Amino acid sequence: MASLTDKTRAFYLVLLIAFLIAVGFFVFDYFRIIDAEDYFPFLAKSPDQVEQDNESPTELEKLEIQRAQEKIIEDREELAIIKEQLDKTQEELSQERDRLEELKLGVLKKEEEIQEKKKLEEARSEKIKVLAEKVANMPPNSARDMLINWPDYDIIDVFEQMDKDAEEDGRQTITTYLLTLFPAERRSVITNKWLESENRSDL
Repeated sequence: MASLTDKTRAFYLVLLIAFLIAVGFFVFDYFRIIDAEDYFPFLAKSPDQVEQDNESPTELEKLEIQRAQEKIIEDREELAIIKEQLDKTQEELSQERDRLEELKLGVLKKEEEIQEKKKLEEARSEKIKVLAEKVANMPPNSARDMLINWPDYDIIDVFEQMDKDAEEDGRQTITTYLLTLFPAERRSVITNKWLESENRSDL
C-alpha cells in the first residue's frame, strides 16, 4: 500500500512539475522573453481574415481607374489639338488650291489671248501680203492715191512686205520710188517711223 502511495505521489509530483513548467513557459511568452510559437507552431495566431467586397473597388483599382480617366482626358485633349491642326492644314490647302486655280485660269486666259493675238497677226500678215502684191502690180500714181489715206504703220508694213517679196523674186523694189510720190511732210513722217521700226527690230 505504501509503494502505491509513493507512485501516486510521484505522479502528482510529475504533474506539478509539468504544470509549473507550462505556467512558466506561458509567463515567459507573455513578457516576450521567449516566443512560444517557435516551440509550439499550433499556438501561432492566424491573421484576421478580411472579407473582400467584390462590388467595392480596392484602392489599387481606384488608382487604376483614376489613371485611366486621366489618360482619356489627355487623349481627348491631344485629339482636339490634332483636329485643330488638321483643320488649319485643310484651310491652308483650300487656300492654296484656290490660288492654283486662279493661276491656272490666268494661264489659260493668257494662252487664249496669245492664240487670239497670233491668229490676228497671221490674218494681218496674210492681208498685208495680199495688199503688197496688189500695190506692186498697180501703176505708181494709183498706188500712191490708195496708200495716202492709210495709217502710217499700215503703209510701212506693206512696204516692208513689198521689199521682202522683191528680194525673194530677185527684182528691184519700188517702195523708195512710191515714197517720193507722197507729199514731202507725209513722206518725212513715214520715213522716220519706218527707221524707228527697223531700229526696234534690230534690238
